[in-house]
Amino acid sequence: MSKTVCSTIIVLTYLISVVKADYTDEVSDNDSCSPTTAEDYNLGLHVASVFVLLIASGIGAFLPVLMGDYGNNNVFFKRIFFILKYFGTGIIIALAFCHLLQDSFETFSNECIGELGYEPTAPAIAMGSMLVIWLVDYFGARWAARRNLPSVPALPNATIKASTSGSVSNSSSPTNDDNKPMFQDLCCESGLCKPIADLDPASKRAHWDVQLLEGGIVFHSVMIGVALGAQSDGFEVTFAALVFHQLFEGLGLGARIGALVWPKLEGTSNIAWKKWFMCMAYTVITSIGIAIGIGVHQSFNENGRAELLAIGVLNSISAGILLYSGLCQLLYAEWVVGDMRDTSNAKVATALISLFLGLFAMALIGKWT
Repeated sequence: MSKTVCSTIIVLTYLISVVKADYTDEVSDNDSCSPTTAEDYNLGLHVASVFVLLIASGIGAFLPVLMGDYGNNNVFFKRIFFILKYFGTGIIIALAFCHLLQDSFETFSNECIGELGYEPTAPAIAMGSMLVIWLVDYFGARWAARRNLPSVPALPNATIKASTSGSVSNSSSPTNDDNKPMFQDLCCESGLCKPIADLDPASKRAHWDVQLLEGGIVFHSVMIGVALGAQSDGFEVTFAALVFHQLFEGLGLGARIGALVWPKLEGTSNIAWKKWFMCMAYTVITSIGIAIGIGVHQSFNENGRAELLAIGVLNSISAGILLYSGLCQLLYAEWVVGDMRDTSNAKVATALISLFLGLFAMALIGKWT
């Protein structure tokens, strides 16, 4: 994941240099672009925010994982985890649209930066980020397939449906162990549709998808932490909103981490420490950002040109990553060609309600962040 993140930064840094053109040398002389005075800064409240957001992030990230573990033997926890999983999908999609993308638009339109020679800089960076992640995903899948390391598990023979009739015919196509018809390619030109196999939650592909998702969230969390740590005016409102922001965002990420299956190595116990490490990384990253912001608040100007450019670029990168993850890997892969397509109406209704609640909750918080 770290190599991908680094390559994304390099490519998008080049993209910015190509598309942004020249900024005007004159930045607005408005007082709002001046650094805030030390008298407006409440150090005690900022220090407290480090621990409050640490707790909120920890509850959000660890709770779904714990429920996922208990869900193996407890029907109640299994149902709660199912609700949190799709609630988290809504959180992630709303985070990309209503927080990251919106913030990047506002940042690049800030008068303290100056006039942009290329106005759609924010969506251009987000588009570039999304395309880089897609290319990495695509060529990674090709590499795995050519080395006989499928990103989805190879499955035995199955029965699949014919696209031109309602009858079921036998075929030497993959299926699962329960002999249920597999998901079909929606673009069928011949008599039989090509089946699509379930994504194995223990596969490297599934783990990569979640690590990619966390990478986009971590980018975002660092920047909001630094900005909050250095903020003085309007700190209380932003702080309160970010408590819920981190809690809900953690629920979304934690549900995805908890859904993974962690393989056992011969002679060792289940290597579950990786999932706890991923939860802990999200838990501490925002607090680390706040601590950095506190340390540099005297020299950090939240309306400074360099600071705004850095925040805008990273928010745009994160938006592209989460848009790809949320729309392609979560909505399309799980609903259109995944488990949710042929499940019961009751599960579909529950998942849809959870999804829309997540969308609404995170979109609402966007009013104050």
